[in-house]
Amino acid sequence: MTKAAPPSGRAILRGLLDLRLSPPPARTAAGAEDAVAQGLAAAKVYSFASVDYPGAAESLVLDTDGTTAVGAFVFDPSSATSPLTAFTFTGGSYQILAVPGSTDSLATGITGTGQIIGVYADLSSVNHGFASTGGTFSNVDFPGASLTQAIGVNDAGQIVGDYYDAASTEHGFVSSGGAFTAINFPGATGTAAAGINTTGDIVGIWSDAAGQHGFLLSGGVYTPINFPLATSTSAWGINDSGEIAGFYTDSAGLTHGFVYADGAFSTVDVAGARGTQLTRIKNGGEITGVCTDALTAEHGLVGQ
Repeated sequence: MTKAAPPSGRAILRGLLDLRLSPPPARTAAGAEDAVAQGLAAAKVYSFASVDYPGAAESLVLDTDGTTAVGAFVFDPSSATSPLTAFTFTGGSYQILAVPGSTDSLATGITGTGQIIGVYADLSSVNHGFASTGGTFSNVDFPGASLTQAIGVNDAGQIVGDYYDAASTEHGFVSSGGAFTAINFPGATGTAAAGINTTGDIVGIWSDAAGQHGFLLSGGVYTPINFPLATSTSAWGINDSGEIAGFYTDSAGLTHGFVYADGAFSTVDVAGARGTQLTRIKNGGEITGVCTDALTAEHGLVGQ
């Protein structure tokens, strides 16, 4: 069976959704095939608040409903006995989200009604998606997959993520009312869906021989998303206005957050950070994500 990644705050997500800050294979400047790659706007400045689980060496924040932030923490990323553990943060209070049967867990999304989704590794180190409604947990597993990861959810309860087939090929998916549909960017060697808004527009990541790219799937049409001159682009979140949040790697191997809105890209960097990765942009303008400090420790973020 396919194994989950080692217990580290930067490594539970398999494949294209992995949040580690390691540069992928270099690709050349954005070409004519990049349908969304031309406009640049001034860098956006947000006021960030760090969300760090008390005593943890690393924390991640993947989503917020405006009141509750969700993510995961790890006390010792170098130790195989220190698990990645899902948590919620509400009104200054941190709570562990205890996922039944898990050895590692990560909360990746939350709806306006409080449903939480995420990923956990079971006792055999196999990754599954999960959904928690009112404290009741259920698995989110693509039929026949060797592993499944639930990454994004909208207020209608539609869930997106990725799965691996028997040949270890990565595919995206959307689940609506328990019915699963695969998502594969045309010509890609791998696809992962990361975010979905209330109208069903989906963003994610796809790969080819040249590297890693973002995409938008709207009305059945796939559009590539490549930050200009970046070596890699990841699209993670989309709100109901069509604003997209994610991150890119520049030619020096540095990772920056971005927001794509009104036909233009804006870089979003946390001041003094070694790297910034955005995971969501909400209807109220809030953003979530992760920054890496000078000592390479990761911190969860909520920005406005």
